[in-house]
Amino acid sequence: MTELVHGEGEAQVLVLRGLRLAVELSFVVLLVEAVGAYLSHSLSLTADAVHNIPDMAAFAVSWGALRATERGVTGEATYGPHRLEVFAGLLNAGLILGTGLLFGIAGGRALLSGGSFAGPVDALWLLAAALPTLALRGANLAVISRIPGRVRDLNLRSVFVHLASDLAITGTLLVAGVLLLLRPASGWIDDAGALAVGAVLVYESLPLFREAWEVLGERTPRGISMEDVIQSAQSVPGVAEVHDVHVWSLCPTLVCMTAHVEVRDMSVQEWGSVAATLRRRMEERFGILHAVFEVEAAHS
Repeated sequence: MTELVHGEGEAQVLVLRGLRLAVELSFVVLLVEAVGAYLSHSLSLTADAVHNIPDMAAFAVSWGALRATERGVTGEATYGPHRLEVFAGLLNAGLILGTGLLFGIAGGRALLSGGSFAGPVDALWLLAAALPTLALRGANLAVISRIPGRVRDLNLRSVFVHLASDLAITGTLLVAGVLLLLRPASGWIDDAGALAVGAVLVYESLPLFREAWEVLGERTPRGISMEDVIQSAQSVPGVAEVHDVHVWSLCPTLVCMTAHVEVRDMSVQEWGSVAATLRRRMEERFGILHAVFEVEAAHS
């Protein structure tokens, strides 16, 4: 029989919805920008259009990885297949980095040579693609922003970073389109825009690599202070001492914790109540969804 790890149900449902929305809207943006790139001959718009492909692939892999966790805990995977999410994040980071380098180099070369990508850029078509793209990405970010903060911070950080970066890229496209509309002969503006898009994509990939490294290295998740965790646990009534505390992430969607807890003079039956209070507090204050406490009597 399989079961989900304690506390992850709500988080998993929300992240699945967020990833599905990201995939669907990225596909619509890809279609809009592909048409706009073809008609505008814009290198910067082409870079952003192509960048949607690795985004969609990575979001889809992340979505599939999370769906795989619905199998829950098995004898072979006692925490479930959560590390699939980490490998999906690494794939995501690699694809984005590669896309950024490819178009950043192309934009830099075009800028230095004074050439053009595929002929003069049509600023009207560039703007015609960038404006609906801005609306779609803004709507996606607004939906994710309405997810409760604790769950969003824990589960949708990479998607949130993606969309925020994508909005910055769209802003670059709009600025390039307006400048080209005012100065049609200044083709270097589009090349500079492509270079900027490439730089944003390279920058966007770095936090994803860092997050994957921190998870695989079993480091304390960012935003969680071990000192605060210990102080919070020790303030629970009946707790005398907390030691051997470990906090780590199996993946961005599941933070775990173990600790030894010494309790003051009380019955063994009351130990369970103390442990339940500790688990609830760790989840509510720190987003730690799977906490295990070894309760023992305080040394006299």
